[in-house]
Amino acid sequence: MQSIMLGLTTVPGVMGGMLTDERGNVLADSFPGFFDKGTLKGAAELLLDNTIGLQDVTGGVKLFDIRFELGRIIIKTLPRMFMVVLCQPTVNIQLLFISLNVAIKKLEKIAVEQPQLVNPPQPATPQVQLPPQAVTGSRPVAATAPAYSNYRAESDAKGVLLQCEIMKKTAGTFWESMTENASINRDTALEVSNFFSTGPFKKLTLTNRTSGVSKHVPVSVIQHDRDHVYDGRIILTKALAELLNVNEGEHLRAEVVRGGGILGWEGI
Repeated sequence: MQSIMLGLTTVPGVMGGMLTDERGNVLADSFPGFFDKGTLKGAAELLLDNTIGLQDVTGGVKLFDIRFELGRIIIKTLPRMFMVVLCQPTVNIQLLFISLNVAIKKLEKIAVEQPQLVNPPQPATPQVQLPPQAVTGSRPVAATAPAYSNYRAESDAKGVLLQCEIMKKTAGTFWESMTENASINRDTALEVSNFFSTGPFKKLTLTNRTSGVSKHVPVSVIQHDRDHVYDGRIILTKALAELLNVNEGEHLRAEVVRGGGILGWEGI
């Protein structure tokens, strides 16, 4: 992958580029040495955060062309990856697009022959006891928790198992608590999507495995959960928890409701 990114720098006007995964990790880059690796990692995470809103507005655009006075950034969205290219304003964009298509075909070949390179195995998530969190709307309040990633969801034969957390009904959330909807963070949404190999989803079917009660519900995404407080959890409104007859801490089975839409972890 490194050689593929280096190949793009042969296009006149290309300064460098990087390939990032769906969790904001840098898989390969061709930037000059003075680009600090920590800075590239931060840029990858920032890219992931900001494309959430852009994907929401555009309905799943495949390419971003961001122009500045002294430069130009081309961002190509790929399955589970982003390809970012930093260019001079005078870059030969037609030649760059041809080179991007060649690079993508090479990446597709690597994905088939060496899938571990584009989707490397992740270390097991540490078992950490997290304190109960108060929730306002679909956003978590600030919390002190270990910063870990690479979460892997529990599942059964039919779907992904998510631990329930019930939204606290306050004056500010009273009306929202009366609706029947749920929230998950981005990593959890990725795990659900990957389990069903669907990519886009807007709704989940939530099932109480004890009673058999199930419901199709719209799902929103907690966009800023850097501490991974809500990995493996689903936040339910009071009304939904009562409908499903589920209590705090119990598990529901989540299944994707087929039917398209933008990516579930990108601001549905």
